[in-house]
Amino acid sequence: MTRVIQWATGVTGMMSLRHVLSRPDLELVAVRVYDPAKAGLDAGTLCGAPDAGVLTSADRDAVIATDADVVLYMGKVETDTPGCFADVCDLLASGKNVVATGSRFIHPRSLHESLDDGIEKACRAGGSSFLGLGLYPGFVGESLAPILSRLTERSSRISVREVLNYSTYASHDLIFNAMGFGHAPDDTTPLLTNTDYAASAWIGSATVLAQALGLEIRSVEGFREVATTPRALTVAAGEIPAGTVGAMRFGVVVDCGETTIAVEHLTRMADDLAPDWPTDIGYAVTFEGRPNMSFHLVVGSHDEDHAEQGCLATAMHAINAIPAVIAAEPGLYDLSTITPFVAHWTERGAVPTT
Repeated sequence: MTRVIQWATGVTGMMSLRHVLSRPDLELVAVRVYDPAKAGLDAGTLCGAPDAGVLTSADRDAVIATDADVVLYMGKVETDTPGCFADVCDLLASGKNVVATGSRFIHPRSLHESLDDGIEKACRAGGSSFLGLGLYPGFVGESLAPILSRLTERSSRISVREVLNYSTYASHDLIFNAMGFGHAPDDTTPLLTNTDYAASAWIGSATVLAQALGLEIRSVEGFREVATTPRALTVAAGEIPAGTVGAMRFGVVVDCGETTIAVEHLTRMADDLAPDWPTDIGYAVTFEGRPNMSFHLVVGSHDEDHAEQGCLATAMHAINAIPAVIAAEPGLYDLSTITPFVAHWTERGAVPTT
């Protein structure tokens, strides 16, 4: 039985929590919440599952003090990078392995060497291991693209792109305060209006891909473009007035000498906005070279809500990584250095008994 802490219960965290409670080989021992209204509830009640006998807690230190084998960390690292890295370091130093979602956990050193050094130091102190992952970023560029490269003789450009419609994504904080939807195009208040900050969400993905292919990064250039909506939109996260940002694309272009890597996120609040931009919902990996190749992945391929299914895929990627992270020697890992792993429902993906 592997003892698990679920840290944060947003959209992805709630899906993770429900799955952990459904697994006989995983024992939920604590749940960290931020909303006072969620504190003190039975974990099962919170996520719509049968009673779990574990109460949620808003007490950070109490959760860190709980004995566990692994923490599924899903805090808002995009909006509170220092606080989330402090959480992770304290958890690792306390002897718990951590699997974390969020763009800034994919390759901490690409943001700042102090973030990487802090995690490494905490892993040594606690004899623990850390892995950052996700879906995009956190899987498509870092794991899928290197596998596809096996089919090539050479490639001058590798492009990785996510195209989504976020109208059903209910996080007001992410959609409005971080990404900048519903704001004037020249409003610099939202976090991701800063091109360098927006690029930092994808530099980790590009770095892990380059690392997996043995490419040396020479330079990185970030970009961000927006398109306005001609009409008011009502979306899950709130109201988007006419004339404000209704679609955006941002990412990085990385010069690796003979090969260029481009990693991009493109999302709309209505399918007809920015019609000149790529429109196929899903994830595309394109190689320009010999042979030219294009691969398209759709998560939620039977007309499900793509954003919701993407959150489920992110949660399952984290949960399925548990055996590999527990088995790893203490230290900081990324998707190019961790032992490859598969789904829990296969014999090779089974969680070890502790």
